[in-house]
Formats: sequence, C-alpha cells, structure tokens
Amino acid sequence: KQWYQRRVRGIWRFLSLPFFSPSTGYHAEGNEFSYHMLIASNFILNKAAAAKFSICPWSTTSTNNARHSDRIREIRVPDVDTSSIPASVRYGMCAGDFTEVYGRVEGKYDVVAACFFLDTAHNVVEYLEMIYRMLRPGGHLVSLGPLLYHYAGIPNELSIEIPWEDLMTVVRKIGFEVEEEQDVPGVPYINNSSSMLDVSYQCKLLVAKKS
Repeated sequence: KQWYQRRVRGIWRFLSLPFFSPSTGYHAEGNEFSYHMLIASNFILNKAAAAKFSICPWSTTSTNNARHSDRIREIRVPDVDTSSIPASVRYGMCAGDFTEVYGRVEGKYDVVAACFFLDTAHNVVEYLEMIYRMLRPGGHLVSLGPLLYHYAGIPNELSIEIPWEDLMTVVRKIGFEVEEEQDVPGVPYINNSSSMLDVSYQCKLLVAKKS
C-alpha cells in the first residue's frame, strides 16, 4: 500500500512492532506502560543476542498435555537478532501511560500501529481522538485486535465498552477515512501450539487514514 511504501516515523504498540519496523528501515518509537513489559523488552532488545537462552514456558502447566514432552518443550529466545537495526534508523521506547505521554502531541507521526491495544483504554473514544491528533495529514491508524476492554467489571475504574459497529461510527465521526476493515479469525494470544486447549481471538483489522 502507498502509505507503507514511504519511510515512516511511527508510534508503535507491542514489542514486536517497534522492533520489526526499524529493522526493515522505518523510524519507530514504541510505547509501554507496564514495568514488567519494559524490563523484559529492555533486556531482549539491548542485552540478549539471538537464541541465547532456552526456556520451558509450559513446564508448570499440568493440564491439556497430550505428551509428557509437551511440558518440557524448549524454545530459544530471542528468536531474532535484536542488534540488526540499521544505524541510520531512529528507534526508541517511551515509557508511560499513552494518554499522558502523547496527550499533547499533534501532527507528528505517519503511522500509529496498534496491536491488541485499543481495548486497553479506560475511554476508547479518547484514544481514537488522540491518535487522530498525533497523525500528520494523510497519516494512518493501523489496528489489529479484539475488544476485551481491560477495565470492564473492575470496581471504581472508568470503562467505556462499545461494540465494533459503534467504534467504527466513532472512527468516521472523528474524521478518519476507513480504507480497510476486515475480520481476522483465529489470532493466537499466549498460545501453546502443542496444547489440547486453543486460545485465540476473532480480531478486527482496521486501516484508517487521517483526512
């Protein structure tokens, strides 16, 4: 697509997005709120060579195993060389709450790529309005994920929970031009491919352009 053939300076959510984008020549900035995620991402991106460590992530899982060997199946991490980002590419991570860090940013980014992110908001409408302001004219929001709404049902926490069709109405009223909208079924999340239990989401893909 034309919007992705340009050099992009973007704000990216989710660790793999901010890494793979600069590794292919795009400037990128990641954002994360969780200390656990920040500590892990700093270690993987700055301290670990490719396939340096072996872990058994399912060793404590005693259910839905077809074989004894499934529990002690090893994986190597990181699975890519995290030092492969070209020196000419600007790349960084910004720690903090999305609304506090980017609340006053206007017209700075070509792309906001949101993976399993929109539903982390207390107020998803606020997220969309912020993203629209952050983008340059002609910039794009690219979003993939479900609508889990992380604060749903938590006492004393604001949580606006609207279905996808209403979310799309909000996207258009804010001023976005929807270029692509489609179902992406069977997206795994923290999934063990050898398990007898499959955990996946029926996600939505959205590509929307700032007019």
